[in-house]
Order: sequence, then C-alpha cells, then structure tokens
Amino acid sequence: MRKDSRSLLLTASDSMLFFIPYLERHKIDWKSIAKSVDLPTKYSNNEKWIPVKNYSLFIEAITPLCAPDMPIIVGKEAAKSLLQDRRRFFRPNDTFQQALTALITHSHTLTRQNTYWLQKLNEQWCLCNRGNLAPSYPGYAAVEWFRVSLLINLCRHWLGNEWSPSKVNMMTALHQGYLHEGYLFTDTAVAYNQPHLTIELPPLQSFEALASRSLHARDIQEIRLLTETYCHLPSFTIDWLASLFGVTRKTLYRYLKDNHTTFKEIKKQAILSKAEQLLAESNESISDIAFRMGYSDVSNFNRAIKRLSNKTPAQIRKER
Repeated sequence: MRKDSRSLLLTASDSMLFFIPYLERHKIDWKSIAKSVDLPTKYSNNEKWIPVKNYSLFIEAITPLCAPDMPIIVGKEAAKSLLQDRRRFFRPNDTFQQALTALITHSHTLTRQNTYWLQKLNEQWCLCNRGNLAPSYPGYAAVEWFRVSLLINLCRHWLGNEWSPSKVNMMTALHQGYLHEGYLFTDTAVAYNQPHLTIELPPLQSFEALASRSLHARDIQEIRLLTETYCHLPSFTIDWLASLFGVTRKTLYRYLKDNHTTFKEIKKQAILSKAEQLLAESNESISDIAFRMGYSDVSNFNRAIKRLSNKTPAQIRKER
C-alpha cells in the first residue's frame, strides 16, 4: 500500500512558529483554522515535521484575515529568528558568502519539499529556490512571498537594510503577487510565472558555491546524491554541475569518465530513481509528480520516463 503523498512533502514545524506571533498579536483565532486543516495547535522548539499541503491550506485560510503585508512582516521576523537560532545556522563572524553557503547547507533542516541552490546567470550569482507544490496550490503565493521576505531580510543582515535585488523571478502569477510586491521592493524588477524563484545577488568576488573541497577529493557517490537532489531543475546541465565545484565542463567530464560513468548516465539514473520512488511511495497524481520532477507538461514526463525505462509512469506505478 502506498503512503499518503503528504508524507513525502514536509516542512518543519518552525514554519508555523514563524506565523503564530503575528496571528496572536492580531487576535486571529489560528487554532480553529489549524484544526480545520488537520494541523496541531501546540508547537515547541523541538524539531517536528508537518505536511506542507496542510500548512499551505492553513496559510490560504488565514491570509484574508490579515493585512496584505502579512507575509512580508512574518518573513522579516523569521529572518531575525534564524539569525538568533539556537542551532547556529549562521556564525557571528560569517561573511556574506559564508552565510549563503550555510543557508544552502542547512536548508534541509527547515523543509523537505524545497530545493535551494546558488546559480550564476548572465555572470551574476543568484539565490534560487523551487518547491514541490505547484504555484496554483492554495496558499502558495503567500508562502512564496514569506519565503522571499525571509531570504531578502537574511541578505540585508550582511548587505544593509536598504539593499534590494535588481531582479527577482517568482513562480506565482502576477495577480497573486502584486498585493505583496510593494511592501518589500521599490526598484526591483519582478517577473512572474517563472520556473523557479530567483533573487539576483550583488557581485560576489571569487565565489564558488561548493568549491571548498576539490572535485577529485569527492567520492562519486556524492556526485550521484547531488544529481538526485537537483536533477529536476530546468537548469541542471553538466556545465551547471561543474560550476558548483568551480571546475570546467571538461574537468568534470574527465572525472566522471575516470569513475566509469557519464553525466548523461547519472542524470538518467537520478531522474528514473526519483520518479520511481514518487510513483511507488505516494498517492500523488502523475501530473503532480511530473511537476515535482520539473515537467510542466505531464505528456512530456510520460514520454521521458518511457524513454528511460520502456514503461510509462502508470505502468511503473501499477507494478509497485
């Protein structure tokens, strides 16, 4: 029997703890709303996980009861909380570049349904994020603006309170975002309906996201795990993977060849392994799984899996 799909889409209970102070200050009966979407009404600082779909439904229900700037305010307060967090995600003497690396490294302790990464686009480093829920899911817009506010305010701790990115790409639609945009940005160019969230960063000198250890000091299994983590991203290419380690495409090609594999092969295996796991272990629809795997069109997903395994996703699911 397959698990409830929500078991694979989790967020830390910290996500609720970030919103509760705002709701209580404004005397909003959040506990009744939490009960209505099957969420707990008691939270502590001990690490717990809650279904992200229920969490999003909760945010959808409270948003009309709050001021339009609610996600921005909660995101700002959440950033302050993380900077003071007992788990010490960030050290007092961290540089901005070290803080970015720490954010990517520790993001898995805050969510199991979001991928964070750093990527160079048009010679400019960007902080990127992609969730596993489709942007059309109830509550997603407010959650995305909360996340953007959190990330922007974390950056402002190092860059100054007046800093704003030149460009931001949002996954949600314009009609979902214009209510919040003005509370966070003034001169920032915001694009909507994008494949993932992108925040353009200021120039970073001599920065490589994962280059603290040389490529050849890493086990091939680490490369495979990274591939499983990022294979669903539209930008996942051999050049992109090479850039994570601060090496050229040619150097990564030779490294993979020395380990008796190719980029095409490890990406194929990662996509197939991840898709098979989702098809076998959850009740999510094939269209939802297609989105999680980076396909906006379920037909393209079906063709890709058939090409890789000689079976359609529906056949794979039936056999499990």
